[in-house]
Amino acid sequence: MRTLLRPLILPFLRRDEGEIVRQAERFRIETNAGKALIADLGRAFLGGYNAMLESESPARVAETGMQVPSHYRPFFFEGAAMGYLPRGYFSPGYTTERAERDLVGMNPDFLFLYYVGLGFWFGFRHPKRPETLQTLAEHVDSMYFPLCYDGYGFKLGFFDYRGSGSVDRQLERCPSDLRPFIYQGFGRAMFFVYMDDEKGLGAARESVPREHHADFEIGRSLALGFTGVDRPRALLRHLTAARDADELAARLTGVTWALTAREMNDGEYLARCLGRSGETDTSLLEQLPAFCRAAREEATSYADWQVRTREAVLNFHATLCSR
Repeated sequence: MRTLLRPLILPFLRRDEGEIVRQAERFRIETNAGKALIADLGRAFLGGYNAMLESESPARVAETGMQVPSHYRPFFFEGAAMGYLPRGYFSPGYTTERAERDLVGMNPDFLFLYYVGLGFWFGFRHPKRPETLQTLAEHVDSMYFPLCYDGYGFKLGFFDYRGSGSVDRQLERCPSDLRPFIYQGFGRAMFFVYMDDEKGLGAARESVPREHHADFEIGRSLALGFTGVDRPRALLRHLTAARDADELAARLTGVTWALTAREMNDGEYLARCLGRSGETDTSLLEQLPAFCRAAREEATSYADWQVRTREAVLNFHATLCSR
């Protein structure tokens, strides 16, 4: 019966692949390079979402995704994860119970992105109730579950934010122990919203509770690192420009998370990107993922993983600076 509804439901679920560009018209993006970045990653993300809705199987989605250029490929798989649960409206078997298994089975290289994409969908489906994500908790790996809140926070920032106070209530509805991660997702979105307006971005950071300033900065730096992996000099300048030790710690953590995900997605592409800097020493950037991987082996939770990673990369940074 459910499959008979496909022709009726699918047109309402599909999203125009130019939607991201229109959404970003209000963002503080002044450069052609920034506008092109938004357009390309937006097409990849919504292309993945639509592919999950329309393709005959997740395996076929994965085949399509691997044809996307490496820089934008992760966004395709993130979008595909967002499309998984709505696919269940007209296809049997696409359920919360099977989501993690099916998505990881599609291609494990994009592990982080799948949880973010699932959270993104909840942001559309339940835009004022982030606590509904708890229905996923028992069906996914607890180590990565906080990334679902990251995805939800990103959706709020990218699609719903209209200035200070506009999404505060939704962010604060998140369970307190998971609130750091929804603010990290919100910070990721603010990187795009204020891409060429550092003053505006600073005001957005100051508008969130002080205990989440570091989370905001982790998210912002993760977005910068993930989208700017092909500009390693810019990443190093971002770290150097940290105003104090706390901001440096947050920026290092965010960049480390970005490079670790990129290494997982396509290690050869990461190596090529970091090799483009010419005379600039990128040894710091090249070694950050190893610290993240080592911390994961000992971590007891996602939060503990971030703490261990932050301490390790801070110590490594200090060692390099003392030479």
